[in-house]
Formats: sequence, C-alpha cells, structure tokens
Amino acid sequence: MNIMIKLKDKAISMIEKKKTGRPKLISSDKLAEALFQVFAQKGYASTSIADLTHVTGMKPPSLYLAFGNKEGMYAAALMYYRQHWLGGLEQCLQDQTQTFEQRMRHFLHDAFTLFSCDGKPLGCAMTFSALAFQIDEGGLAAQLRDERQAFTQWLENEAREAQQCGELPAYLAPEAFACFIITLEKGLALTALERPKSEVVKEMIERVLTALFRQHKKQ
Repeated sequence: MNIMIKLKDKAISMIEKKKTGRPKLISSDKLAEALFQVFAQKGYASTSIADLTHVTGMKPPSLYLAFGNKEGMYAAALMYYRQHWLGGLEQCLQDQTQTFEQRMRHFLHDAFTLFSCDGKPLGCAMTFSALAFQIDEGGLAAQLRDERQAFTQWLENEAREAQQCGELPAYLAPEAFACFIITLEKGLALTALERPKSEVVKEMIERVLTALFRQHKKQ
C-alpha cells in the first residue's frame, strides 16, 4: 500500500507555546502524528475540523493551506501510520528467507500484536479506512480501494507461486486463499478492539493455518 501525500512545508507552524509564550515550529511528522491520533480515536466521519485544530493548535486556514481539505489531513495521518507502524508487516510479507507458510503465520501473528499493542489506538487504521468513505467515492477513497485491490492481487500471486512449488493444495484457489488471509486480518483488527487474551487469539491463528497446511501435507 502506498499513500502519497506531500506537505507544503517540511516544518509547519503550530501554536505550541514555549515558556516564553512564543510559538515554535513543529515538524510535519509530529503534525501528522497528531492528526493520526485524533482520526484513529474518533474515526474519519466523526472527526471535526474543530477537533483537528484543537489537537494541532493550528487555525483552520493554516490546516487547509497545508493539506487542502479534511481528506488531505486524513491521508497524511494514514501515511504516518504506514511509515511508523506497518513497516514490520511489509518486511515480514517480503521475507524470501522464509517459506510461504512461515510468512503467512508471522504476518498474522505480528498483525495482531500490532493491532493490540500499547502506545497506539487499538485496531488497524488502514483496515478501518475502508469504512470512512462510500464504496463508489473518488479521490482518496478510490486510491485506498486501489491499494487494497493491489494487495489482494499480490497475495493471490504469492499463493499461486506457492501452489506451483507444492506449498499449497491444488484444490485451494489462490483467490480464495488471498480472500481468507485478508478476511482474517480484518477480523483481527476488529477483535483487538475488545482486548482479548493474546494467547487465545494466537492459538486460533495457529490452529487455522495448521489445519490448512497440514491437510495439504497429508495428501
């Protein structure tokens, strides 16, 4: 997934008072983090411009100058999330030193660990972004939709290659496997909101994947 958003300046003036009472410059990364926190906690639709001005300390004209509109602010928040939190998952999926089965196991285990960890809002901002827009909207909604479809296609291709190498059963369509992994990942994001016992969720992941791959190995 690759959400491109360019801030107009590397450092944007936020009204964050020093002891002297004078404002100081805050980096675009810190600003994006502030936007991410409020969007993640309230959701896109429920977040108002007043919320965003409060958390950033910027007046509406300054926010609009930097991001264009609320959608641009949300894009910056998602970019922050992707850059600071999702890198490990992407590396896990791309790790060619592991078998396909190992990559899928590590991906799902690491995904739940990320979705349920302290220090960030629970769940997955990228997963929840699918709920932020109508299905036929353009702009950022269309870009996010294209990225989800591209990820699905990538999983299908990886599953097809694994099938050709004998790691997946012939009866299991790559499209179905990709759909299964993505559905399970989305379910983990929602499950994390309820703070379940980590060991219970991870045992479920193990049992499901073990049953799938073991059935193939018995053939």
